[in-house]
Amino acid sequence: VGLNAWSTKTTTYTAVAGDRINADTSGGAFTITLPATPATYTEVTLADHAGTWDTNNLTVARNGSNINGGAADLTCDVEGKQIVLRFEGATIGWRIYT
Repeated sequence: VGLNAWSTKTTTYTAVAGDRINADTSGGAFTITLPATPATYTEVTLADHAGTWDTNNLTVARNGSNINGGAADLTCDVEGKQIVLRFEGATIGWRIYT
């Protein structure tokens, strides 16, 4: 799946395959929801655009798929981080790469 151009989000958003998102939480915490029925090797990239994830966390909602093999949403709380989430099948779900 190809990658999309970078876009900046400042409020709740549902990602699509190939999204590259500057998640700017400087105005407050919000949630990015992962695609509901991703194809294997679908990727979504998230970056702490404003360096505020440590103050205003970004929540990544799993939307029914595991994240790193677990049935829990992801809280991004490290300033300046960029992560790639790649869907690797039902058991692992979205694997996190930093």
